Amino acid sequence: MQALDGTVRLELPAEPASLSVVRAVVASVASRLSLAYDSVDDLRIAAAEAGAVLLSSTDGEGPLRVELTPSETDLMLTMWVEGSAPSAVADRDGLAWRVIEGLADEASVIDMAGAPAIEMRIRTVR
Repeated sequence: MQALDGTVRLELPAEPASLSVVRAVVASVASRLSLAYDSVDDLRIAAAEAGAVLLSSTDGEGPLRVELTPSETDLMLTMWVEGSAPSAVADRDGLAWRVIEGLADEASVIDMAGAPAIEMRIRTVR
């Protein structure tokens, strides 16, 4: 199987139906990196939770953006919705954040083009 050597970018409508596409693409990219099946499934679940957090903090005006950046040691997943409210994304006390932090090796909120983004890293070398 040919290795991934660049960032995979998605731009989708900011609506719940888009999360199934995100899950499928995340699984496809992660499986090409020879991650264990459990790690691929964990990342799909974490991506869906991150998407739900982001979609709940927006009015649906901007697109849902996803970037998957593989490297030799990890896969970085960054998701954001243009126009998201920073306070809703930054509130890390909810169940969704517990799931995200439990399934990803690292998770944080960063600024992406003026909008809050959820960034997750999963290590490919265990």
